[in-house]
Amino acid sequence: MPIRTQSDLPAKEILENENIFVMDEFRAINQEIRPLQIVILNLMPIKQDTELQLLRVTARLAIYL
Repeated sequence: MPIRTQSDLPAKEILENENIFVMDEFRAINQEIRPLQIVILNLMPIKQDTELQLLRVTARLAIYL
């Protein structure tokens, strides 16, 4: 399932290179899908690595985030 992310998220390009379907905010506005909205507060010292790991896990879910 696609993951909707912020356009400026550093992990977005890495996920796209791994063939994980990432949808930015502008494209998601035009979709007729009601996503599940969750918030994850990242307090880890290495921000980009932690975001990448969390997004990889959520990309395997069968729901639209």
